[in-house]
Amino acid sequence: MKRRTFLTSAGAAATASTFPAPAIAQGIRELKLVMSFPKADRFENFGNFVTTASGGRLKVKTLYPGELVGSFEVFDAVSEGIADMYWSTDYYFQDRSPAYNFFTNVPYGLTPSEAYAWMQEGGGQELWDELGANFNIKPLIVSSSGFQMGGWFAKEMTSIESFKGLRYRIPALGGEVMRRLGAIVVNLPPGDIVPALRSGALDAAEWVGPENDFRVGLHTSAAKFYYY
Repeated sequence: MKRRTFLTSAGAAATASTFPAPAIAQGIRELKLVMSFPKADRFENFGNFVTTASGGRLKVKTLYPGELVGSFEVFDAVSEGIADMYWSTDYYFQDRSPAYNFFTNVPYGLTPSEAYAWMQEGGGQELWDELGANFNIKPLIVSSSGFQMGGWFAKEMTSIESFKGLRYRIPALGGEVMRRLGAIVVNLPPGDIVPALRSGALDAAEWVGPENDFRVGLHTSAAKFYYY
């Protein structure tokens, strides 16, 4: 069976040949890339890079949340052949398999360098491939955003008791840890984090780290306390 290989956020996705093929005209193939993240130059640059590297034979149509599917629906869109690729973070899809957490990050897990070494030399990619094959997906690493911070909080955290009743946007295994500490865990799409903090719908939220948090404007929200 032929496979088409594509990029995703902690990796890329490939669908089996039984799914509808992308539009082909005059030898040019258009690939639909669905995003979990809001629009940013680096995502557009990726599409331009693919076009240049393929000598114009591949065109990437980047679709942001809501343009084809929602932020957390990109996995199923590729698995079912609605889209060709997704760019996301695979811990969003731990309901498909808890193992997906280990191909992004887990609390007190591997450092970025250790994760790359494991993926490339320690058998990590092979395990990820085996997992993805269950969903008609071929995963690939795109990049690393580094260590994630604890996030932005509307009030000062003075003890572990401060987590009780805290409406906290934090996904995956980190969210489960916070839930067991008494927080009310909310998993909002990335583009909804800042409005929820500004409106008071959230008391706290994590995203990635200072540089990425700055890009989405978390520093402009009502949450003024930043914790590692």
